[in-house]
Amino acid sequence: PLQCRFEIAEGTLTVLWLYKNYNGDEKKKSEGDRPPSRVLQLYQVPADATAEEILSLALPFGKVTNILMLKGRSQALLEMDSEEAAVSMVTYYGPVVPHLCSHPVHIQFSHYRELNTDHLSDQTKDQAALQAVNAGVSGNLADTNVLGAEGGLVPSHGSVLRIIIENFFYAVTLDMLYQTFSKFGCVLKIIIFIKNNKFQALLEYDHPRNAYYAKMYLDGRSIYTTCCTLHIDFSKLARLTVKYNNNKSRDFTRFDLPFGDDQLFLQAAPFWHK
Repeated sequence: PLQCRFEIAEGTLTVLWLYKNYNGDEKKKSEGDRPPSRVLQLYQVPADATAEEILSLALPFGKVTNILMLKGRSQALLEMDSEEAAVSMVTYYGPVVPHLCSHPVHIQFSHYRELNTDHLSDQTKDQAALQAVNAGVSGNLADTNVLGAEGGLVPSHGSVLRIIIENFFYAVTLDMLYQTFSKFGCVLKIIIFIKNNKFQALLEYDHPRNAYYAKMYLDGRSIYTTCCTLHIDFSKLARLTVKYNNNKSRDFTRFDLPFGDDQLFLQAAPFWHK
């Protein structure tokens, strides 16, 4: 019969499944050593996480071909279009634990080799979200092929985004921008300002990959229905220098900065000038 045993070594908890083969020899299989599969299991998924938010974790690595939400188990399954894309995602999120709704989410290879959700009527909304996201990604990828052969970014794109908001009928705050853009990675700094009678912002991520995906997904979308439309480009700034933490600027890595009144940002050299 199948038995389960827990082992703890150097602070790491491992689940070991023990079973007998036909010769009576005991073998063990570690949950942490699953073979690669293009189906990925996400666990400890918050109950209020949406399909779009879950998909946002995967799309930087390749196309997602199916999704299955298991909210009763706090899990989700994603099917990538290739095993290589799945391996890249698991490798990237090994040392960098992703967060959904401010909660850490863990990712591993699934035992399943593919997903079939055609018979599940309660997945209609999530499948619609998948189709909408893939349609948006395909449109943006037609303009630029940023992901390289090894999943990296071409050198012409950095971690700082320039954001212009048009159809500005409702208030947009720095905190709202943080909540919107932090779904795609760790936001380090934000500066907001008015230029040419337009609301604009500069936003710095911790990694060019996150900036790329935020631009790919959010460019042309609206914060509110039919208004406050985001137009996003890559900035030529290598990084942002924030002097004050207030309603116009914020350095999320420096909580010791004064409140101040005005914001001056420096470091205007293009990022490829190191």
